[in-house]
Amino acid sequence: MRMSMIGCPFKTSFGWYANSLKAAIEAKSGGTVQWIASNCGCGDPVETNRIFETEHCEYFHMPMPSDFRSGASWRRKFRGAARSAMVYARARRYSSMLDHPDVVHFHQVLNAYGSKAVFSWLRMPTTAATVVTVHELDAEQLERPEMNLVYNRANGIIVLFEELRQHLIRLNVQPEKIRVILHGAHLPSQQAGNSREGVLFYGGHKPMSGKGIDTVIKAMAIVHQRMSSAGPTLTIHGHYGSTTPPEALALAKENGIADNVIWLNQISNDEMAELYQRSAVCVLPFTRSFAGLPAALAAASQLPVICTRKAGLPDHLADAGIWIDENNPEQLAEEIIRILQDGRLRSEVTSRLLKRAQRHLRWDLIADQTLAVYEEAIQHKGESAVRTKVRPSASADSIPKRRAV
Repeated sequence: MRMSMIGCPFKTSFGWYANSLKAAIEAKSGGTVQWIASNCGCGDPVETNRIFETEHCEYFHMPMPSDFRSGASWRRKFRGAARSAMVYARARRYSSMLDHPDVVHFHQVLNAYGSKAVFSWLRMPTTAATVVTVHELDAEQLERPEMNLVYNRANGIIVLFEELRQHLIRLNVQPEKIRVILHGAHLPSQQAGNSREGVLFYGGHKPMSGKGIDTVIKAMAIVHQRMSSAGPTLTIHGHYGSTTPPEALALAKENGIADNVIWLNQISNDEMAELYQRSAVCVLPFTRSFAGLPAALAAASQLPVICTRKAGLPDHLADAGIWIDENNPEQLAEEIIRILQDGRLRSEVTSRLLKRAQRHLRWDLIADQTLAVYEEAIQHKGESAVRTKVRPSASADSIPKRRAV
């Protein structure tokens, strides 16, 4: 099977996912996955400075207007038209670079990899089977729900959690085409000993939006009031660059824990793995977005996770999560103290986490499931081609005769 992939190549959570999946598929199949990539237009430091997650991609640069929306109607229309033209040109470039694959896998995120790019690409003729992983939905496709019918042109669709699958179904995407495949994780060859300490929080790409950082900061203030000098430090990292958001610094200062917070910000994948193996508890009180990456990594690292039932967390952790309500710092503080002080509970939770990771989150399992989607997509593509080929043409006998008057 000849395979190609289109997706973000930079040091983001999306780049990490694509690179890990590519490596797992190549190890499982024995083949090579062609990776086509470009600048995305997000403006994040990793993009503007071209900090790549992979060296094995065919990269091109093309102007990409941001999704900024002017207050003037004519400016919005002009910018929208320019953006649409640029996205269409980019989709054509993606297609022209394909090396005659049997299946092409497009990873939808935002901007140059957003809905307009995906839908333009799906409308283009191709002999390859098409698969789209929808990592997130953008504003344009949510404002115009009818756009999403174009997804049905794909031969297969992957999402990373059930909530997003249900959202696509509500947008009239054919349910039988959508598969839920979780975010994977590499299981460490050996686990860290008993020297775990501190509370860990993952802020994603936008730590001040939908991640519950205010809940975390307020909860840690309560923890320090109750535990006094024995209170743990809070370590914060994410894929938002090397600069700590000023709003986050102000939040920690307002709640009196500025001296108890370690801002690692963006760190390497190896540093993340090491951090998760030496931390005592991970907190993910997300209210939206996606938290599959830290959840899977925590499970593989046997790191207890206190979290909400949002952002794909129930899909990835199942019975291994410690669940709390959204926007509830008091409840989060209570659970942090309980897991830190109850060794028996901690042992039970870490055992469940390891089983969850071994049975559902290993990258080789994710590769198997993805390859199965590829096979189905190729089969559906072939069946569609046969139906088109054998469709009877109109003949004299099949044309209704005009009734005499």
